[in-house]
Amino acid sequence: MFKKKIVSVDLAVVERKIHNLTKLVSINSMINSTLDIVRLLTVIMQTITDIMETEASTLLLYDDKSNDLVFKVALGEAGRELVEKFRIKMGQGIAGWVAETRKPIFINNVYNDRRFDPDFDKMTGFVTKSIVCTPLLFKGKLLGVIQAINPLNRPGFTEDDMSLFKIFADQAALAVQNAIYFRNAIEEERIKGELASAQAIQEALIPDIDMRLGTIRIAARSMTAREIGGEFHGLFRLDDNNIGIALGDLHVKGVPGGMQASIVSGAIRALAKIKGKNPVELVRQLHRIMEHDERPLPNASLLYGVLDRAENKLRFLNVGIAYPVLVRDRVARYLRFGKRSLVQNINEAKSVAVSLRPGDLFVILSDGILRVRNRMGKQLGLKSVMRFLEKKFPPKEDIIESVIGFAGRFSGDVGIREDISIITLRID
Repeated sequence: MFKKKIVSVDLAVVERKIHNLTKLVSINSMINSTLDIVRLLTVIMQTITDIMETEASTLLLYDDKSNDLVFKVALGEAGRELVEKFRIKMGQGIAGWVAETRKPIFINNVYNDRRFDPDFDKMTGFVTKSIVCTPLLFKGKLLGVIQAINPLNRPGFTEDDMSLFKIFADQAALAVQNAIYFRNAIEEERIKGELASAQAIQEALIPDIDMRLGTIRIAARSMTAREIGGEFHGLFRLDDNNIGIALGDLHVKGVPGGMQASIVSGAIRALAKIKGKNPVELVRQLHRIMEHDERPLPNASLLYGVLDRAENKLRFLNVGIAYPVLVRDRVARYLRFGKRSLVQNINEAKSVAVSLRPGDLFVILSDGILRVRNRMGKQLGLKSVMRFLEKKFPPKEDIIESVIGFAGRFSGDVGIREDISIITLRID
């Protein structure tokens, strides 16, 4: 009778081992069948309770930025979003100890173990008795920690449970890493899509300009250090004789700067139809609109001018740090008129007028080209650009391309890392 009982118990253990190994094979295909991180974590936690035959399970992901373990759960019918429930510091509780030491462990009667943190039981009302816990490691990199809690129909965990759990953890770690790779790839594609969309908007609103209007050749270009940037230029036909000209810099790079630049340049284009012949009034209205729309531009620079072709006169208002340069008789002069900020005493701003003569070159620069640096850290600066503009340019030479090439040669292998906008008016 006694022998039969032993044989029966041993047989049950063997059957359970075979059953669990069979589960591991089927589970491997199950957890690797999805690359959706939300779905995967749900499957893993459900699988833990099934294969380990426990009351509960947890999976905590490692946040390398905060050096914490984060427990998240899926909310909503579709479970598409992970919502953070709580965080555990490295070394805190059993999970924190396992993450810190990167050693698996099982503990029966956890309240007798000094590493156990009872705060979560107090918070949830759940009573933890036994835990098996192991780190999720991928090529030595910590991805997180998984736990099985309170075994069913047996007094506690065993070494066999620990071995089984470690095998499962290796499978789960690979699946989690694959899902993370996939999520990052999707995020990268999403960012690429946003950039492409933002570029299309910016290119449509801020195209390169190269045209001749009678005796005046006007060219304009904005070059970004990244895919898109916060500088812009504009040319607006106000009537047969008057042309509106704008160069702006929001001093914000990347997508945020590009989107803001598109908004502001679009607003100027719309305002030019009703206020375009009055630089001061246009800039004031722009400021009011941006403030009213809760889009203040505290650091923005804008030069807006009106070219009167009949009189060859340019009247402009410069707010911020755009740099208008007049080159006459091969001598460059910086026309230093204007305020330092779009929002600084805007009601006191005044425009200035410049009469243009045959042979003149009028250039408007954003400050980006002046900040171009070489390997020694030296900036190109306004004086160097002005000296370059004093050279004799052949009639068909692209002056903007020449200035950008000059800046590129100065920077050398450092490259141009600034947003640059340039407008040129060349009078024959």
